[in-house]
Amino acid sequence: MASYNLLLVAAGHVVGSVEATPKIWDIAGVWPILQAAGTIWTALDGQEPFPLTVGSNYRDRPYPTLVSNHADSAAIFAPLVRSVAQR
Repeated sequence: MASYNLLLVAAGHVVGSVEATPKIWDIAGVWPILQAAGTIWTALDGQEPFPLTVGSNYRDRPYPTLVSNHADSAAIFAPLVRSVAQR
């Protein structure tokens, strides 16, 4: 579902999407689509998902994320959802 929610932003159906615990496999497939669509990616824990490190185990690593289709929306919502994602 995380991938679907993020793709809704890229398609322009929603203004933004928040995912608290997506895994790298939820993100990797949609990352190029989100980049091509010009979405704003905000890593809520401050750690960007890419580039990956060879030999690292990403199985238990969540990537709390806010994706928005406008920079203004990202600036407004990031502080609100960041505090929730860090709990």
